[in-house]
Amino acid sequence: MWGVVEIGDPGGVSETIHSRHRLLRLVELGLDRPRQVLWGTAVLTVVLAAAMVFIEVDTDPENMLPGDHPVRVLNAGIEERFAGNETIVVGVEAPDRQLTTPDELDAIVDLHDEIAALDGVVGDAVVSLSTATGGAPVGDPTVLLDELAADPLLGGVVVSADRSTAAIFVALEDKDDATGVADAARSLTESHPELAGATVSVAGLPLAEEAFGEQMFVQMAIYAPLAGAVVFLMMLLFFRRLAVVGPAMIVALGTVTWTMGLLIGTGNTVHIMASMIPIFLMPTAILDSVHVISEFHDRSSPDEDRRSTLVRVYDELLGPLTTTTLTTMVAFASLALAPIPPVRVFGIFVAVGMAIAWLWTLVMLPAFLMVGGKAVTTADPGGALVRAVHGLGDVVRGHRATVLLGFAVVVVALAPGLADIEINDNPVRWFRTGEQIRDDSEALNEALPGTFGANLVLEADDPTALTEPATIEAVRALEAGWLDTGIVGHAATYADLVGSSSGAEASDRLVGALDESPLAATLVAPDLASANLRLLLSDGDNQAMREVVDATDDQLAATPLPDGVTASWGGEAYLNLVWQDEMVEGMLRAFLSTLVVISLLLVGLFRSIRWAALAMVPVLWTVVAVYGVIGIVGKDYDMPIAVLSTLVLGIGVDFAIHFVVRFRASLEETGDVGVAVERFFGEPGRAVTRNAIIVAVGFTPLLLSSLVPYVVVGVLLSTILIVSWLATVCVLPAAASFLSHPAPAVEELQPQP
Repeated sequence: MWGVVEIGDPGGVSETIHSRHRLLRLVELGLDRPRQVLWGTAVLTVVLAAAMVFIEVDTDPENMLPGDHPVRVLNAGIEERFAGNETIVVGVEAPDRQLTTPDELDAIVDLHDEIAALDGVVGDAVVSLSTATGGAPVGDPTVLLDELAADPLLGGVVVSADRSTAAIFVALEDKDDATGVADAARSLTESHPELAGATVSVAGLPLAEEAFGEQMFVQMAIYAPLAGAVVFLMMLLFFRRLAVVGPAMIVALGTVTWTMGLLIGTGNTVHIMASMIPIFLMPTAILDSVHVISEFHDRSSPDEDRRSTLVRVYDELLGPLTTTTLTTMVAFASLALAPIPPVRVFGIFVAVGMAIAWLWTLVMLPAFLMVGGKAVTTADPGGALVRAVHGLGDVVRGHRATVLLGFAVVVVALAPGLADIEINDNPVRWFRTGEQIRDDSEALNEALPGTFGANLVLEADDPTALTEPATIEAVRALEAGWLDTGIVGHAATYADLVGSSSGAEASDRLVGALDESPLAATLVAPDLASANLRLLLSDGDNQAMREVVDATDDQLAATPLPDGVTASWGGEAYLNLVWQDEMVEGMLRAFLSTLVVISLLLVGLFRSIRWAALAMVPVLWTVVAVYGVIGIVGKDYDMPIAVLSTLVLGIGVDFAIHFVVRFRASLEETGDVGVAVERFFGEPGRAVTRNAIIVAVGFTPLLLSSLVPYVVVGVLLSTILIVSWLATVCVLPAAASFLSHPAPAVEELQPQP
């Protein structure tokens, strides 16, 4: 049964904490039986680590949507009915000149055949200038290139309008073959002496997505340990003793091992989102550990044994540690309501990891500290950190109104930026400028009509409806409207196959085209009851696809399709728009709802609306400051930024709860607001400051990553920590110092014996 107990122990701290909190029995277990606890932990860690050998990795963004999602179902239908395989583009560019010699063009024809023969390639669906020659030698280059330019399906596509770039559109049996096929295509191109001096580029969403998945795990294996090493060095700088610092790192690594072992051992696939779980768990585990170790470090004395010191530390910190864990778990567990399956798995297991980090901090950390030897503080009482935190306290206390006014001005200045945030993402831009995949994509999308594919599928109740004059007119209006957007570089439709005909004559032409050209089969079904309007976009941004969708809606409103003919969007660019929109918007809704839930939870835990509201200040301040700047500078609200929004709640609330609990305890004991504020800038203020510095600096190695999402995580994680810390050590004490009377008895939700 849960009841209300008072914080503080006016009569002195008891060394037997059993009578104070049932939960502290967990701490006693680590204090009194440290070796048994550590051996048991080691065995369980080995078991869970062994489960990771069964890891199954899935980097396909399509699986961000459920298998029965309408877009996935439609895309499967496109592949089946129209041979709409995933495609990459191999481009051969002659810098500052045209590819017009017979030898060069014949080499492109030969290259087409060689690529078509590769494993993982649907040979019959490969498209290039060889499609126009039927695989025969080029003959007269001028005649061929003029004919290609006039071809409504191939013109400007397989050879650029300026004739400097030839493209081969390679259909893949499976998108997982993208990297292997791309590497082989580069090697084959470079083997042709006729193409010496030409630049080879390969682009396409399947290639970007597969390459990101591969590099994601490689770089996680590099930068996560590097971040851990920097955190370790920062902690060693502060605490000076390996016996104190080592346990905190072991807690963080153990938390990650247990969580990932449980995730993999329970049969879950490690998707893009799940791969980021260690990045989110390590700061939380380190935050909790540093709170304990910082207090232990500051309170250790040759005159007191380890157990007594740890008793006093945990007696004071158990409440804040448990409360922050609960609120952070709520923040991430809310993602279980998201419409994206991998996001649900991510949220659930980060929440589980938070609970594991709490358990390790309460049981394993004291066991490590008991075994590791007494940690006598080596800090100079007048050391740099002590002086800095104390000096900051003097500034806040002496200029409290100015501090609050300054923060209010910042909020007013940055808040409008929240309205300017735009949801957008592009898998190609997950790579830094200078990375081959991004540079190749930008080069080919500049030279060619585009490499990002989208499809508008028409379905007719009556097979003759697609060739009715009204339908063909609407399709041609769509083509013209798409090209006017400046985003769609080329559109291929069945209307290009029927010329000026319609009705029965158009149907006959389509049947003839299906017999003569494999390209026709990608545009219209054999029963003429459905058609695939294929678009090439030069921009892979979600906003670009959204603009095309909106332009299509406007065009269909002006020139509607006849009754009985429906249009549905599909294709890789549209699928990315859907899953990223659903993920980002779902996480935004979860974030807003979690704000409400955490506010209510804090009211229940503090038994006070006033103190709960004060504890939410760092969260709201951090949201406005960080995301306001994002809106003002025009940074897209993309996947990593959406995911990190939940971490804002955890870190902001963590610091704030430690302040509120410690401040209220001092206020109850002394009845003096000034003294309570001054005390905060002692041990509690130093612990919060150490936490912010250690984790903020510790994760800066992520800035070295070639993957933009990891860079964004590094920047935002460090920024969130510093901004939350500023709000906690400046705004909260300044606001609390205006209290003119002591708060009522400090109450906290705790278990009663």
